[in-house]
Amino acid sequence: MPDTSDQDRVTPFLQAGERLVGAAAFELAPGIPRPPERLLTPRPQNALERRIAKPFAALAKVQAALNPLSTAAGAAQEAMEDAVPDSLWHGRGMGGDWGSAAGRFVVRMHDRGALGRGVLAVTDRRVLAVVDLSPVWNVLGREDAVHWQEPRAAVTDARRNAKGVTQRGRVDLFFHDGSWTGVVTDFATKADPLAAAFRS
Repeated sequence: MPDTSDQDRVTPFLQAGERLVGAAAFELAPGIPRPPERLLTPRPQNALERRIAKPFAALAKVQAALNPLSTAAGAAQEAMEDAVPDSLWHGRGMGGDWGSAAGRFVVRMHDRGALGRGVLAVTDRRVLAVVDLSPVWNVLGREDAVHWQEPRAAVTDARRNAKGVTQRGRVDLFFHDGSWTGVVTDFATKADPLAAAFRS
């Protein structure tokens, strides 16, 4: 049976008569590159966010002008980190291009402000990802929504694929078009039940 907190996040989105088989909090596996910005739809900002963003943008410009050495050092560190892809450290996290089923899943998990994590659920009809779309600074509660869903047959297999220390809860999802992507459950103990849910 799914973890109750994960199950509670998914239950409001079940259709009439739909049965939840398994659910687990997850994030995309390390080694999956961020999709190109041209493929992503930004999260719409509300009026408060637009008002808050202006002073912070101005403050960042002032900080960069007043402390150019720190800004340059930060940029150099980012460039060095970006020069070595995550896949070199963690292995491949995805097979397929951005137009494949796996690629569309990854794009969707970054779309509209999603942070590449949520709750992956398997029902007797479909596979869905419930994602918190609230602003990062919102501490008052989650704004959960079904952010991705496909018929159950779209994911043809789910295999446990524990890798190293950081990916003990890894499950690779294989899609109908031959593409695949890795996800990592928040606790390694949830990975086996999640993979089994795809086979039940």
